[in-house]
Amino acid sequence: MKVKSRILTVIILLWILAPVTRGWTTPLENCIKTAVEKRALVKQYQYQVKAFREKERAARAGFLPSLDLTYSIDWSHVKGAYQYEGESTGAGGGYSPSGTYGYSETETRSTFTATLSYNLFRGFGDYRALKAAKYNTQAQRYLLSAQIADITYQVKEAYIEALRAKSHLRVSMDAVKLLDKQYEDALIKYQVGLITKRDLLKVEVELESARQDLLTSKTNLKKALDTLKRTMGVPFSQEVLVEEVSLPPLDVEDFEGLKRQLFSNRSEIRYYQNLVASLEEEKRSRRAAYFPSIDLSLSYGKWGDDYFLKSTNNGLDYQTRAMVTVKWNLFNGLRDYAMVREAQFKKMAAAKELQEVEKDLALQLRHAIEDYLVAKDRLKVAVKALDEAKEHYRVTHEAYQNGLADTTDLLDARYLLTKAKDRYADAHYDIQLAIATIERILEIRDER
Repeated sequence: MKVKSRILTVIILLWILAPVTRGWTTPLENCIKTAVEKRALVKQYQYQVKAFREKERAARAGFLPSLDLTYSIDWSHVKGAYQYEGESTGAGGGYSPSGTYGYSETETRSTFTATLSYNLFRGFGDYRALKAAKYNTQAQRYLLSAQIADITYQVKEAYIEALRAKSHLRVSMDAVKLLDKQYEDALIKYQVGLITKRDLLKVEVELESARQDLLTSKTNLKKALDTLKRTMGVPFSQEVLVEEVSLPPLDVEDFEGLKRQLFSNRSEIRYYQNLVASLEEEKRSRRAAYFPSIDLSLSYGKWGDDYFLKSTNNGLDYQTRAMVTVKWNLFNGLRDYAMVREAQFKKMAAAKELQEVEKDLALQLRHAIEDYLVAKDRLKVAVKALDEAKEHYRVTHEAYQNGLADTTDLLDARYLLTKAKDRYADAHYDIQLAIATIERILEIRDER
């Protein structure tokens, strides 16, 4: 029997731990995964990343030769007439008459040209343009990461609010149950003459008020679930599982360390850093216009007297040519100078915007930490208040049963207990929301 008992215990433990080994995920993680997969906003930024990747590919074309093929056909038909004068035929005194001579001529010419060209030097403009395109692509990837982080936080926020509404609904249901029981007791006491009609009506009024609060709580839960579904990008008709979840507490004592983590992790900061780098490379790329351009071209040309490039007359048949072209613009109305200055000012503006973003995020972090610490203190007070309210209701209920407390005392005790439960729920979920906010600000990747 002992062996069977041990085997049964092992089987139960394996069954309990099996979800962990199978990579089991919480409903919150499923909601986040669904939102990332379903939201059109994520797909929008994914397409933007792909667009910039193609722009980067286009920038690579400056390092490759270009091949151009040209074929042209020229068909002409000439028709006309000219007059000629009569001439003397000689000693006999004869004279040839004048007249008109008509002619018609059709001509066909075809030309084929193949040109292979390659840029040898352009002031390193292509190199700089490619680097700028790479930085832009990376910047778009960070924008995508920022959007995913935003959606993750929105799902967490909506999920926590749904749990809050669910908790308030439980409190409202408990309040109705307590008042139902109190009304039954009050009715019995009224029927035996222990309390007055006024006391019974007090309980009945409170019961109807609690039922109204219950209806409001049900509506609030439905709204919270609808908000969660909208955040997830799923239809309102789809069922969403919302189970209790507790985000792990955070160590927020070292503010400077958290700020360094913020500057290291935050995608928006990385985006602006890459944007500044891209604008610097764009500025250098535009400076390439100050340098000469050297191009090498190889061309082959063939001519023909029909559509198929066949020659019927003596003359040129084909031609091959190799050519090196050096071009250097000496003045174009300071256009190149203005373009370089434009890129420089854009870079400076982006750098200043980066500084503002860093300061704003640092302020958000400070405020979120303060909210987190206040929420923790509020929870401690709420736990104590809830224990006191439970004990107060228990004592008052016993006194009421023994005739030592009246209906008003019990109703007040019930009201204080309901409020204590609501405040405890608010304090608990405020902590969860504060943790989610700090995780978003620090852009902590959820590995749970």
